[in-house]
Amino acid sequence: MGTPETEFQPLLDFESEIKRDIPHNDVALLTQRIKRSFLDYVRQGIMMDAVRRYRLYKQQYRDFAEYCKLGLGRSHFYCQRIIQAAQICLQLIKAKFKTLPTSVAQALPLLKFAKVDKYGESELGDKWQGVLDGFRPELITAAKIQETLDQNPEDRAKQVRIGGKAYQLLQEKAAAAGMTVSKYLEMLIGGTEPPDDEPPDDYEGVELTAEKEEICDRAEAFVKAKPAKGFAIKMLSTNPQKAITSPGRSGKVSDSS
Repeated sequence: MGTPETEFQPLLDFESEIKRDIPHNDVALLTQRIKRSFLDYVRQGIMMDAVRRYRLYKQQYRDFAEYCKLGLGRSHFYCQRIIQAAQICLQLIKAKFKTLPTSVAQALPLLKFAKVDKYGESELGDKWQGVLDGFRPELITAAKIQETLDQNPEDRAKQVRIGGKAYQLLQEKAAAAGMTVSKYLEMLIGGTEPPDDEPPDDYEGVELTAEKEEICDRAEAFVKAKPAKGFAIKMLSTNPQKAITSPGRSGKVSDSS
């Protein structure tokens, strides 16, 4: 791989070419070139698939994964996804569609519908037509494709943007209630309050073994024998949210967390 200057020089040359020809540029020609560039991921996928399928990487690399990492500077997983997305788009082209997924993210939700059955048929065309029937081409996004194709929308996770401080507060509140953030949010939305003393319904209590019970007994005896030393011991308990502490010299309870 060459230096950045030589590797990316074609892009700099292209910029100069476009700027130089601006007074004479044909907008129709530029529009056509721009629309073709939306499908660059398909060209990438075709080339990657050729390298993988015909093992061209063997000239310099141990396997395709190493080629992706060292030759392309991308993960093996990422390259595999580009190949899969390209194959989806090629199938739609061969099915005579004129509007196509314009990115890897748009193509991948269709992947599970591309499997061909024993009769040589797949659901891909019908599923993509369903997307086109629901949205104008300029309004199609990866999220809208996913929502249209989602067979169980009520189970799919939704994204909600909140500030960092708000999320930190949610984490603290959820931890204090012995819940995950998502469970805590469900509780708040449902209008209920976290339990004060009892563990949450989805919490499974920790059963103490005889060995752990013996440790607890020793710790309790130690606390009673030396009440003035000022320390805090987190006891093994069936409720992990509580710790047994001993008052220090100041008379306040020490924080063991």
